[in-house]
Amino acid sequence: MGLMWASGDSRDHMLETLRDTCEQNDGMQGYGWSIYDTRVGGSQTMYDTILHINLTTDFIKSSDGDSWAVRVTGTPRSDHDLPLSVKTTIIFHAAIEQAGSDGTRSLLCGKPGGVEAACNGTVPALGSFGFQVVGDAQNNATHDVAVKTMQVPEEKIWQAKSVFTDQARALAGGSSVLNDEPGAGNMHFIQATFEGSFAITFTYRASEAAFIKPEGLEAGLHKFSSGYPTSVDKAFPRTAPFDQENHALFSQAILSSLLGGLGFFHGDSKADLSHAPEYQETDLEFWKKAATAMSHAPITTTSPKSLLTYTPSRPFFPRGFLWDEGFHLLPVIEWDLDLAVSVLQSWLNLTDDDGWIGREQILGPEARSRVPGEFQTQYPHHANPPTLSLLFPILISKLTGTSQYVGHPSVYLSSPDQASTMLRDLYPLLARQYQWFHRTQAGTFNNTYPRPEGTIPGEGYCWRGRTPLHTLTSGLDDYPRANPPHPGELHIDALAWVGPSAQALHQVAAYLNETADAAMYTEHLSSIKHNLGVLHWDPDSQTYCDTTIDNNNTFKRVCHQGYLSLFPLLLGLLDANHTNLPSVLSLLSDPAKLWSPHGLRSLSAADENYGKDEDYWRGAVWMNLDVLAMQRLRDVGLQKPIPGWSATPVQKTALRLAAELRERVVQTVYDGWAQTGFFWEQYGDASGEGRHSRAFTGWTACVILLMGLRFDEDTAAGTVDGEATSGAALLRTPAWVGGVVVIPVVAVVLLGFGLRSRIWSLVSCVVQSRHTWRLQRVGGGRYEQVADLDEGE
Repeated sequence: MGLMWASGDSRDHMLETLRDTCEQNDGMQGYGWSIYDTRVGGSQTMYDTILHINLTTDFIKSSDGDSWAVRVTGTPRSDHDLPLSVKTTIIFHAAIEQAGSDGTRSLLCGKPGGVEAACNGTVPALGSFGFQVVGDAQNNATHDVAVKTMQVPEEKIWQAKSVFTDQARALAGGSSVLNDEPGAGNMHFIQATFEGSFAITFTYRASEAAFIKPEGLEAGLHKFSSGYPTSVDKAFPRTAPFDQENHALFSQAILSSLLGGLGFFHGDSKADLSHAPEYQETDLEFWKKAATAMSHAPITTTSPKSLLTYTPSRPFFPRGFLWDEGFHLLPVIEWDLDLAVSVLQSWLNLTDDDGWIGREQILGPEARSRVPGEFQTQYPHHANPPTLSLLFPILISKLTGTSQYVGHPSVYLSSPDQASTMLRDLYPLLARQYQWFHRTQAGTFNNTYPRPEGTIPGEGYCWRGRTPLHTLTSGLDDYPRANPPHPGELHIDALAWVGPSAQALHQVAAYLNETADAAMYTEHLSSIKHNLGVLHWDPDSQTYCDTTIDNNNTFKRVCHQGYLSLFPLLLGLLDANHTNLPSVLSLLSDPAKLWSPHGLRSLSAADENYGKDEDYWRGAVWMNLDVLAMQRLRDVGLQKPIPGWSATPVQKTALRLAAELRERVVQTVYDGWAQTGFFWEQYGDASGEGRHSRAFTGWTACVILLMGLRFDEDTAAGTVDGEATSGAALLRTPAWVGGVVVIPVVAVVLLGFGLRSRIWSLVSCVVQSRHTWRLQRVGGGRYEQVADLDEGE
């Protein structure tokens, strides 16, 4: 299901302006959700400056989800010479996949009296269902509503825009209205054109449920919208300087846009399952040999899988990313713990028998249409940062009551038996993925390459899939590494990421009384911390670094100061009394290196690669890692290793840096939203401008976790051993851790209906406030170039 709209002036203008997918440069002044709750409903507005119309979609559903309604309201913009003459065409579309003659899947649409259109259908997952389209008595319709029923090939099911365009082009006499031909088929279009303001409502019900009436829709929206600000502030409290009304709107918008980016995807994917020996990367110039093997390897189309996931950016990354998802769930678990668990379960259920989860989940032809061909194939030796591990300490802390939870009621918090069952299901999957990472990303620790004295053999890792310019699997794409790559190199971040995984498994094992496992993971963590110092600490530069083997077969550290240098701190592997902490804080706070007016630079301004080439992870501020940095600085600053401990000068420095960093990153994201109406993928370190993908409400939304924090022992109320226990105050890790534009119709129905894998709902709430930092848009994204992939047209 979905919604398209276009100009209603003529057929040609309609075809030129038809909107179905969300693009980077589509002329929209803004969109995103202003309020949204997955369990209740939401509201969004698309500010279409080209078509001179603001479209608002208000969405509400019953508590059981069996009934829901979407009201689409059009308001002509005042920037048109004659606003009341603006003509807008609205097209609802619905389709049934795998509709056959056996009667188990069908959809029949007609035009009974009293409503503009009505459809009834059956699918096994839902049983029978129905929906209606109802107009408003005040509408000025330029023609009767047309219902066009079709039977299209299965591969066309998701290509509503292409199918509609072909039908419109074939109309005789230049008409802009599809032929009114209702009936039984696998694809249906419901088309209406209005002049001036209009409202039209789409309502759905399961077979035994009642349709939501207009007064019920209005009452439900009023109740939801009036209570939403209080609910957001309860889960994500705000303190000065973010306690003003404009920041309340910002907080609601960034949470809503994250929650509204939830998608349900289903389909096959492409994978290279050849396990070519070149993929072991044991030879010099291994990347060349691996590339040759990849070019000749057979590509397997896997069996279909399903995934419930948040998406980084609906216009540019409308699919699931393993590296991103752990960050997405950090705010979600505070708002709706059970929903976060559902997403976590969905991801871990993708784990294959070997323990691998593909780092990009490109499921089905619609998802593939948004990805360049060279990036579609997934490789079982390619990893990604295991960010899902970040969720388990938070989950355990809430189940044990050591941190507060004020979100939606949770079955797991109310039932210890269900909590234990859930964790027993997830524990072996998490352990299997951990073992896979250990095995496939393991560094070389035989006699081939030298290692420093005191190294614990086997506890060091390197990201597979390296090239001289990219380490895509690390998540830090173009961040500079050893060049040329070497089969004996080791990566600081790969080792550091094993730490949260070991700690997550330790905590789950302890919760489930698996004492032997818990002890084993404690030993793993100890080895990780030890080797971080022995392998990766460079005493000359006082920095954590990658390592390589030089031409004389000598162990060498390769130091590019930036986010890589901070990973032991970011992932909680440095305690308050760690001997390297002062040097790490000195690097972090140096304005000539990482410290900028808008957050921490991804790469030091003093590095020779700063701002060079793609300039993706070479200086820009990224909010996912800046949020981790601020949280960990605060953890270290408030940590009390023993009773009666007094804060050291280093801890006081850490707290001061945490407080300053919090204000800089939140203000930067807020200013970008107030100026442009969008949240952004990254931010310029000098100007604070939003850069690359717009409408990026994935991990950028993590800044909501910072808005209520306090930074001294007296005012950081509700802390236990330095751990905040109120609302979303911390990531709540334990003390060791120092697209496609479719209205919200899809969000509810997708899980059972299987009609369409897009969920990209659009909205904006553009705040009038302006600040001194001026932000400019730039295009781009994780791929240098992306062709027009809109449904293969």
